[in-house]
Amino acid sequence: MKKLGILLVGLGFLLVAFVVALLTMRQPEPKEPANSRTVTSISRKRKASGRILVVYMSRTGHTKQVAEELHRHVGGDLYQLKTQKTYPQSYQKMLDVAQSEQDADARPRLKGQLPKLARYQTIFLGYPIWWDKNPMAINTFLEHYPDFKGKTIYPFTTSGSSGLGLSIPVIRQNARNAKIGKGLAVTDAEMKRMPRMVATWLEENYK
Repeated sequence: MKKLGILLVGLGFLLVAFVVALLTMRQPEPKEPANSRTVTSISRKRKASGRILVVYMSRTGHTKQVAEELHRHVGGDLYQLKTQKTYPQSYQKMLDVAQSEQDADARPRLKGQLPKLARYQTIFLGYPIWWDKNPMAINTFLEHYPDFKGKTIYPFTTSGSSGLGLSIPVIRQNARNAKIGKGLAVTDAEMKRMPRMVATWLEENYK
């Protein structure tokens, strides 16, 4: 009886070990995070799409955050547009200046040397929406270049609630011969989930 008991205990241990091994073999591999899949696929596209420029104008810092998140995914060069004239800190006063610039069809002067576009095929262009339009300084930037033939521009915007506003027809008019890709609009309320929005937008539209 003693030998039988020892034999049963041994068989019990073997059965437990077999079940544990079986469960381990069937355990699914951990899924790769969605963001890492996006980065990998976008990296492949970047190699096939030539040089990339992420250029943006930002007042509150929101457009800058979106631009930096885009740059993290697609690489290339990052350039911030700055005007020679400083806009008021007061939001309402800034809107008043923006309105007067729109009424005058102004072209605010830009600071520094603008990038040479000959080396770029893809341009991500970011700006805030003021009075439902892009800042007039964006027109200054676009009109600086005589031709965008062979280049694709992907607009991205930030705003309180305006989305892309009426900016796309203006971009199309001033970026001569450019192909305009689908834009990304991020509102103030969406900034917390902006990284996910950027990744999804790139995956769906940056071909």
